[in-house]
Amino acid sequence: MTRTRNMILRGFTLLELIVVIAITGVLSAILIPTLTGYAKEARINAAITDARTVKQAIEFSLVKNLAITYENTSGAFNKTLYLDQNRDKSKRQTETVGAFSQVSWVAYRKNQLSDSASQKVDKTIAGALDNAFTESWKTGDPVNAMKYHDSTKNCAKYLKDCHTNFGLIVVYDTLGTVRFMQLYRNGVLVSYVNGDYIVNTDPKAHFVGEGTWDTIYRDAGAEAPQEVCQISIKNGQVKNDGTNGGWF
Repeated sequence: MTRTRNMILRGFTLLELIVVIAITGVLSAILIPTLTGYAKEARINAAITDARTVKQAIEFSLVKNLAITYENTSGAFNKTLYLDQNRDKSKRQTETVGAFSQVSWVAYRKNQLSDSASQKVDKTIAGALDNAFTESWKTGDPVNAMKYHDSTKNCAKYLKDCHTNFGLIVVYDTLGTVRFMQLYRNGVLVSYVNGDYIVNTDPKAHFVGEGTWDTIYRDAGAEAPQEVCQISIKNGQVKNDGTNGGWF
């Protein structure tokens, strides 16, 4: 009995401690990267799910507003897509589209949107987005995320500067289909382009701005389809007097 008690009380030897520490180190080296990878993958999957939800909510609201109510919403389509990059801008092929940004969501929540054709559509989209999520999305300050379009003025800086927890830009066509979307949240930038969801987790990931859409693929380390390599958003909005003004 005494011998057994002495064996229990003597504790671990130095050699035994070294072995335990070595085993713990090996397990940590194996498990930590695996668990980190799982966490990153879960974050990416959640971001893509959010992007799909945003797209579906917007398209449903647009189809309902544009195709069912038959209201005059032509004023909502005041943005231009360049479909090629001909040096002579007057000869470029273009598409007239509408756009929704975080600025309109902020205005909606502050009850600042008017009854103009464009802002009626913004109300429809913002209302749909509010109803699409149970958690609160902090819209922050009314600054269009398109202004944050390089590695120094990037998505993460946008969240910090504008006191928000996400960034959102959407471009839609006259049929109510989302043509382009970028959503940044929880360190993941998800871009919807040409039917693809492209994920960028680089800490310096940024919105596309006026750049051609192939840069979205390249920034994420992917090859861009030829059909998006010349498409870009024109930094202009048609005003009532027929002139163009910046919209981001």
